[in-house]
Amino acid sequence: MASETSPLLSREPTPSFPTISAALARLGDRVNRVNIEDICPRDVEDVCKDTAFCLIVLLELRTRKLRQKPSSDIWNHWTQMAVNANDANRLNDQIIDTWDLFLDEYRTSAEIEQVLWTSFPSTADSVHRFRVVDLLNADCPSQLICHDVVILSLASLWKHGPSREASAQPNSTGIGSRYDAVCTPRVLHAIDLTTHLTYFGLLVSFVLHPPYEPVISHTRLEYIGPREILLMLFSASILVRPWTLFNIPFAITLLIFLFNLPAVPFAGSASFTILLLSFAFHAFQFHFPRPPSPLFILKLHRSLPFAGFLAHGFYDLVFPITLFFLPIIILSTYWLSMALSDTFFAPSGLIGLSTLPTPMETRTTVLFMFFAVIAIISCSLFIFVVQGRDLEANASGWDAYSPTIGRAARASFAGAIVSYSSPYTFPAPFSLLQAVLIRGPSAILVDRLGFQLPFAQAEKILWRICVGPVGLVFGLVMLPLP
Repeated sequence: MASETSPLLSREPTPSFPTISAALARLGDRVNRVNIEDICPRDVEDVCKDTAFCLIVLLELRTRKLRQKPSSDIWNHWTQMAVNANDANRLNDQIIDTWDLFLDEYRTSAEIEQVLWTSFPSTADSVHRFRVVDLLNADCPSQLICHDVVILSLASLWKHGPSREASAQPNSTGIGSRYDAVCTPRVLHAIDLTTHLTYFGLLVSFVLHPPYEPVISHTRLEYIGPREILLMLFSASILVRPWTLFNIPFAITLLIFLFNLPAVPFAGSASFTILLLSFAFHAFQFHFPRPPSPLFILKLHRSLPFAGFLAHGFYDLVFPITLFFLPIIILSTYWLSMALSDTFFAPSGLIGLSTLPTPMETRTTVLFMFFAVIAIISCSLFIFVVQGRDLEANASGWDAYSPTIGRAARASFAGAIVSYSSPYTFPAPFSLLQAVLIRGPSAILVDRLGFQLPFAQAEKILWRICVGPVGLVFGLVMLPLP
């Protein structure tokens, strides 16, 4: 689902189209073709918007069917499951028929993008809007999300941005449009990834060489240097981006530093121990198939399915085995730490600070991370041994590790494009400027007080001053890359 300011193709639907909620309410539980065509009339004058609206209604109806809460009665639960499965299959057929009917004639890149990116309001007074691309998730019918036209369109948009015809705006100049077009979703992802890697490098530097709490100090502000300031700024700029569960470690880092002001988390403190947990999670975060990640810089049809294959293997094989042996793992770890408490895990206070440039807590965390990496590699080999026998020898590309994993990998790719597809996306750390100078004042002056101020134009100017030059450099560097 998209907000009213985020569509890649900001083309408003004609008034003849009802809202998505109104169309779904009129359909109710009926999914036969006659009712669908009544809700989504065929308009030969604008077949792109017509197809987009029809696909959105069908996909959203299918999603609601699959997520419908079951009845508490056993017999009703069983019959409802059968009805929903039958309805989902019928909706799959109608979705594919609608898409195939659109492709019966020659379609330009702009027309295909218009179908995928045209937004429609959820309700009459709602700021939330639906697009086909927002519904290309792992639950989407494989015939649509795996269609070559859809993947080729997304891949072209990822590297080159929207086609000029599709992204043309009446008030934009030729030079301004060309300048904006340099910051494609791939370039914006590279800027965001660079910020995350810089943040992680600063965090590694802090946990390896943190300041020790002094016995006597005139002021504790002397411990807040450029490294600590940048850590707080980067974590704050990442947090103001669209929220996901992967933002929790950044929130932990920011809260730990703010909680310890005017000092910093000193080595050996409880705050520093919590910060080590955030550091440990960040060390593995870049291996998940979600942006920003180095996986999106490699060949996507190979890196994303491979990461999805390992993730599914961990979820289906390793995770249940770990849960089964979890009690004995916890007990044995505790017994081991108790047995070594007088030797390896000696308290840092018994040794001079000059011999401990890195705190014992950090060394312990790195040691456990080392064993975790060894365990992950071993589990990965175990997954290949167990599940590798079921892989098709001639399979390649997105579906090399199974159609299910290929569909999930394509959904990750579509989600990454959506994350960087709005006309003026502010990747971290520039997102902090957007929040302070644009979003905050706009929420107060426009949304609450009702003033009519040109914040949209100000946002465009701020983007061209801050993000545009950096995107131009990244775009030129990444231009020869495949």
